[in-house]
Amino acid sequence: MRRALWLILICSLARAQDPVQGIVKLFETYRIVMFGEIHECRQEYDLLRKLVNAPGFSERVNDIVVEFGNARYQDVVDRYISGENVPIEEVQGAWRDTVGSVGPASPVYGEFYAAVRAANLKLPKERRIRILLGDPPIDWSKVRGLEDIGYYLPFRDEFYASVVRYQVLAKGRRALLIMGQGHFRRNGGKPGAIENELLTAFVKPYVITVGSNMIGGYDDLDPRFDALETPSLIEMSGSWIGAIKGMGRNSATWDQTADAYLYLGPWDRLTVVKNRRSDLDGTAYGNEVRRRLEIMFEKAPEFLPKSEDTDQPAFSRTSAAGPPFPVLPKPRP
Repeated sequence: MRRALWLILICSLARAQDPVQGIVKLFETYRIVMFGEIHECRQEYDLLRKLVNAPGFSERVNDIVVEFGNARYQDVVDRYISGENVPIEEVQGAWRDTVGSVGPASPVYGEFYAAVRAANLKLPKERRIRILLGDPPIDWSKVRGLEDIGYYLPFRDEFYASVVRYQVLAKGRRALLIMGQGHFRRNGGKPGAIENELLTAFVKPYVITVGSNMIGGYDDLDPRFDALETPSLIEMSGSWIGAIKGMGRNSATWDQTADAYLYLGPWDRLTVVKNRRSDLDGTAYGNEVRRRLEIMFEKAPEFLPKSEDTDQPAFSRTSAAGPPFPVLPKPRP
């Protein structure tokens, strides 16, 4: 029994690598690395901020394509990221005004933009990283009903892929893609819509999914994760992680969903970052969030935090699920 556990430990450690160094090295081989995020996760964005400052990253990577960015703001974000003196009130609409998020935007997104800006200020102009905004250019000031959202919401993957195709691939550049991992995760080995677009353009990406020691529900934990450093990047192919069966114990294994798994730590130690209640309650931004939610759901679900604490458990037995995405109206004859 002890020998079996020892072999598991050795196997685990041999395949694990530092995720920052590992992702930088991937760009020696791949033009596109697809990074599936857990929305709002503190530990994930701590790592991403380290990544943009890591030695070798700016030499290998030209662009970061983000889901949390309304394309209407591309010009102002370009100026902000390059170090120009742009008031934050002008640029924060990039991550606050997306059509793909429901409710107020987590502070981790603004912090990430600021981290890329700070990294660029240390770099020569020709090596500065560009943030490309991958969410459709909706103008929320003109949205009065669900019909106005229907021009954008169903076509988010297509728009994101078009940004990668024309702003990255067609210009011979390399990019880190950041989007909710449901958009990147393969289904039984079959690529999703965005990866399919890349493959059609003869570009093979590398796909990373992110998570904890949960392989199912809260009590469905794999103790082999305890042997890993936090965080760790593990290649799926040929590893015990790749052989794990999917949620619900279906026939698909994890190596059929991605090329690598980024282990952030045990599920009960991961946190998400929320706004302070005082940043939303009675503020212009909070009122606008409520207006948007009322358009989507008729009655806005509760979105105000209960306290001033910003970090909350990423997974909780008692936490209520967020509101579902709105059902768009049926086409008129």
